[in-house]
Amino acid sequence: PMTLQTLPSLIGRIAAGELTESEVYRQERLYLSRSAGVGRTEGVLCCPICSIRALRFAPFGLSGRRNARCPNCGSLERHRLLWLYLTRHTRLPQRRLRVLHTAPEPCLETRLRRVPRWRYRTVDRFSPLADRHADLTDLPFPAGDVDLILSSHVLEHIPDDTTAMAELARVLRPGGVALVMVPFDPKRPVTAEGRTIASPAERLARFGHPYHYRIYGADLVDRLETAGFAVRVVDSRRLLQPHQRRRYRINRNHVLHCVRRP
Repeated sequence: PMTLQTLPSLIGRIAAGELTESEVYRQERLYLSRSAGVGRTEGVLCCPICSIRALRFAPFGLSGRRNARCPNCGSLERHRLLWLYLTRHTRLPQRRLRVLHTAPEPCLETRLRRVPRWRYRTVDRFSPLADRHADLTDLPFPAGDVDLILSSHVLEHIPDDTTAMAELARVLRPGGVALVMVPFDPKRPVTAEGRTIASPAERLARFGHPYHYRIYGADLVDRLETAGFAVRVVDSRRLLQPHQRRRYRINRNHVLHCVRRP
């Protein structure tokens, strides 16, 4: 996952077609842990991933979203929501599991690799640090080889997301869990689809990112169920109290808790 601190400086060249996705995403520095040990121990804001406290978080994104990025581990709102849901609202970290993390975020990967009972593996198309290099539409794992999949903001980067969803279901054992996050607007009945759009500039204009092919709507649940999952949508506003969302700096976001049907 590209850091959008890098993206604004490259956006003109990307939109003009001067840089390919591969050239951008193969930069090793994008995948290194950003924990800087900044030592801030005071403040009303807290990152639940690295436990740092601060008066403010850093801005992030093309629009300069305020108080978004943890100044220590680099986590964003969606990473902090996924961490809180995984560690405080499920018992998955206490179970012995074969885990597959797609396009692993450094702020999460360094901590998830240390979960004692997990056999943790990562897969990514571009990262030189991933355990396996593969596309989500053609995963190099046998059927039923995984108990838990973590996949955050990956499917929107894939033109053929239907095949990618089917692959996630194939490698997951029946009863296994996939925690999926994407740009998701449940008030939008139908996904804004752009799998045939070749122009990075047009994708940027339509979806807010040169390498995104869609913004998912409520029909995402149907898409995942067609792939073989039973789906429950976890809304950050229902999962967390307002004071928790303020403290951890978590915006309106969603985790799709997907269970592989037999």
